[in-house]
Amino acid sequence: MMHCTLIGDHSISIDFSKSKQALRDVHELSKLLLAKKPIWAAEIVPGLDSLVIQLQSGIEEASFTRQQAFADLEKIGKQQVKQKKRSTYPAKIHRIQVCYHPDVALDLHDIAKACKLSIEETIRLHKNNLYTADILGFMPGFAYFSGLNPKLLLPRLPSPRSIVPKGSVAIAELQTAIYPRTTPGGWNLIGRSPNQMFDIQNHPPGLFMAGDQMQIEEITLDEFQKLDHKNTHQEIIRTPDKNNAQGSIEVLQSGTFTSIQDEPRLGFSHWAVGPGGACDLSSLHLANALVGNPIGTTAIEMTSSGPTLLFHQATCIAWVGADCDGIVNGQRIPGNRPVWLAKGSALKFLPFNSGFRALLAIGGGLQLPEILGRSGSHISADIGPKRIEKGQVLSLTNPHAPLKSTFLKSLFKEDHLPCHTKWHVRSPFAPLTAVTPVYCLAGPHLSFLSIKERELFWSTIWTVSNQSNRMGLRLQGEFKVKKDLPNIPSQAITFGTLQLPPSHEPIVMLAEHQTTGGYPRLAEIIRSDMVKLAQVRPGEKIQFIPVDIQEADLLNTKALKLQQSTINSIQTMIQTSGNT
Repeated sequence: MMHCTLIGDHSISIDFSKSKQALRDVHELSKLLLAKKPIWAAEIVPGLDSLVIQLQSGIEEASFTRQQAFADLEKIGKQQVKQKKRSTYPAKIHRIQVCYHPDVALDLHDIAKACKLSIEETIRLHKNNLYTADILGFMPGFAYFSGLNPKLLLPRLPSPRSIVPKGSVAIAELQTAIYPRTTPGGWNLIGRSPNQMFDIQNHPPGLFMAGDQMQIEEITLDEFQKLDHKNTHQEIIRTPDKNNAQGSIEVLQSGTFTSIQDEPRLGFSHWAVGPGGACDLSSLHLANALVGNPIGTTAIEMTSSGPTLLFHQATCIAWVGADCDGIVNGQRIPGNRPVWLAKGSALKFLPFNSGFRALLAIGGGLQLPEILGRSGSHISADIGPKRIEKGQVLSLTNPHAPLKSTFLKSLFKEDHLPCHTKWHVRSPFAPLTAVTPVYCLAGPHLSFLSIKERELFWSTIWTVSNQSNRMGLRLQGEFKVKKDLPNIPSQAITFGTLQLPPSHEPIVMLAEHQTTGGYPRLAEIIRSDMVKLAQVRPGEKIQFIPVDIQEADLLNTKALKLQQSTINSIQTMIQTSGNT
């Protein structure tokens, strides 16, 4: 039977570590759930001996969603016991072409020498095996294949390459893999494939799912070059459209790190595409509500400092999150409210007073291509627009859309721009105390620590490292353990997972986290406190406060009700004369 446990307040882990065929069971259940698509499942991510399901939020009370998920999984488990002898979803076999010519197999000679084999024998041992995609991770479409001949057992390179060409076929330990795109990497390159592992223009975008199998067909260098040229598609990254008669925004200065963000891309983690999206979703929703947009509309995420933007069209904007003012024509403009700017206005942001990220919503939205269901950037996965740079032009979809609102139209005074409301909304969170408390539930591996080490973990005041980014919040503190904790079989991780690497400096996953990880997870941040992770800046301090699931539900419900009440009030006001 399956062993299901709750991880944090938003995920269920199904443990197969006691099974004699753990991977097969993981693959079978993941394919069954991906086919059924239960309403409570946002992400279904296979690990080496576990399956983690991230639960949907907002469809029901959190406790009801969890109860429904556990009940459905129990039924599925009983059904699987009845039909254990036969596979419902037999493995799909993909035939992949690989060229072993030294011009593209950059480590072939070194591999053969290290394994004390001839070149011919090395190629034969690699190509004649049937491989199984155990899990996916690292980057979109990157599958870790088992089945490598033990005679080809090699460690990773002592020093990773700065550039591994797209399509490189590599080996390390007892695994082989194919790099879906050009990237740094530390595996031994034994060949190269012209086949696409991940392509945003395909449906589905990924070629391999966990449990699929791979056979290799050797091809010549000439065949590789022809197929590689034929299979070359448009780059995954797409730049904003520069030609739009509706108006545009020109980037005069980019700010520290500015990107295009919207809602997370859910449902792609089993292809190693993490959800991404705005780090502070609550601020995204409030900013969009203030300009009359649907709350998930794509906006500009500003990190640490804001950009300088030139508006070539009168535009209604709002920014929420970090506390910062803007300057237009020498006039100071406060945030957290709707603001009309005149055509030709240059908006510059003053330094952030508190907080680390702000979301700038544009009335009517930005004109951007939709990729995998969203228009925002996933920087670490190279999906969507690149980070915003000086000289770029962002096209507007419909800058006149806010004029459909009675209130925003009355606010627009063409001869007296810029103009804004006197009232404002409060940001979801701003760090105002010396130490920010972050509420979390104990992680599944907290028991790896001794009782004294657990007490020290909870009492430690952590400092946010300047190595933090959209992938994760890195922390520094006095916390140490006597013995290094064991690594765990790779399993799915989510926004808010706290991992402890051998450095003893925790990493808390943020929006662009990798989909799987093998470090012990000591804590899981509750949903309502994820905004705090987005807003604490390098050098600031946090402390983790343990709560139980009932306390987490109460805190989450309170935050959700306040957020929804604020949005409802804004939308009511925007749709009326503004006197509400």
